[in-house]
Amino acid sequence: MKRYKSTLWMGCLVVASSFLLQIGCSSSDNPSDPNPGDNLSVNENAEALSNTTVSVYENISSIGQIASFMAGGDDLVDLDIPELEDRTVAKRFAETVKAKSLRAFKRSPELLTLAQTTQEDSIVFDVTERDSVEGVTRRISLIYNRTTGAARFFVVGFDYSDPSPLEYDSTEVAADLNGTLFNEDDDVLTSLQSLRRFKPGQLIREESGSFTPDAHTPGSEPEGGILTNRITYSSTSFISQSNATFEYHENSGGSFSKTSEFSDGTTHRESATFTTDGTGSFEEDRRDGSQVRGTFDSAENDGQGSFSLTTTFPANHDPKVVAESGTFAWNSADSTINGTFERVVTRLDDTTESESVTVSQSRVDDLLTTTLEVDGADGNGRLTVTETPDLEQIAGEWNNPDGTFVKFTAQSFPDGSAHIEGEEYASAAAFQNGDEPTTTGVFDLYPDGSGQGVVTEGDDVYDVIIRPDGTVEVTKRT
Repeated sequence: MKRYKSTLWMGCLVVASSFLLQIGCSSSDNPSDPNPGDNLSVNENAEALSNTTVSVYENISSIGQIASFMAGGDDLVDLDIPELEDRTVAKRFAETVKAKSLRAFKRSPELLTLAQTTQEDSIVFDVTERDSVEGVTRRISLIYNRTTGAARFFVVGFDYSDPSPLEYDSTEVAADLNGTLFNEDDDVLTSLQSLRRFKPGQLIREESGSFTPDAHTPGSEPEGGILTNRITYSSTSFISQSNATFEYHENSGGSFSKTSEFSDGTTHRESATFTTDGTGSFEEDRRDGSQVRGTFDSAENDGQGSFSLTTTFPANHDPKVVAESGTFAWNSADSTINGTFERVVTRLDDTTESESVTVSQSRVDDLLTTTLEVDGADGNGRLTVTETPDLEQIAGEWNNPDGTFVKFTAQSFPDGSAHIEGEEYASAAAFQNGDEPTTTGVFDLYPDGSGQGVVTEGDDVYDVIIRPDGTVEVTKRT
């Protein structure tokens, strides 16, 4: 099976969230802003930190999506299942369970005899272990039917220690072992299932996924199939649920679709299709009425890829159109990209503003570093993001054109939502000198780019609403 990467729920080319949508699009530029008079009393530092957070989020989202985009259509999706994250899929999982099983059989030979003689389903191996290093208790089970050759492997994680956000994590692999329990050369994967539940207080409440592979010969890896994902959120979250489906078949291309539902009855939809030659198209309909349409050519075949898209905003929105395009080189050896992304913003009065973002990535062992050099109408900036393989914990920094310096940490969820905490300092030197931050903020961003947050500056506290188009509304608490 091919290694599906990036995230299913972030999906197939939501490049439409763009790199720096917020630059040149602050709340003061948007004539549809409610209660514009309220913003006159808002501290500039609170609004600046909110805008920077939006830019950080959009960059994190876009870079990951573009990297997958450049890798090709069948590499755009990752069924994020523990023990099944590399190309060997069920084989790696089976080998893990098999090793544990063999140790158990040496201690209790009667277990192996039972598994080889029982006609119906029998529990070959069932053990519960505490992993003190990772801070989780796991139950691993193997159920096997000698007559049919069918086997099911289970890994269930629970009793997670802090700071893990997980409360429960389960994986099930079903396979046809063709009557040979310990010979993976004739195994046929039939399905994968996963279920995760998160601790109270997390943005996501529950996440489930599945993979049904295309038919494949025994001992080989499936070349395609259908993946599904469903996420439900906490009762206090503005976003309620999201459902996504990704379908890919080796000789016919594939498609992706995702719908997110919000508590106010609005929806966000995105979809994409791609062909076997790496080209395709995508579209997105946002909650605010904005529409994104675009095309792409992956770098899978020749190492060079490109994309272009046009975002059209609702009537009287400023800006009214954003045209975006990028060309990237893809290094298949370490899955990194390098290239340039261009944007042209057309205002309501038909004036235009241009900006360019140069993207470079490097990988050392499991650490990926992404650097973005921004040359825009509102100044220049630099963003550095370091990522671990699971893409969950992200740390970075941002230098604003006015000299202020922002440090942030982000927890990225599989659906594309994120929890970001930021600290703004008077300058990079002030941070290095150990000075206290001038402003701090905590933000939750949803998959469509909207979100909310709280900013604190001294004794003053500000509530922040982030709209899907990246504009912000900051209100000082009384």
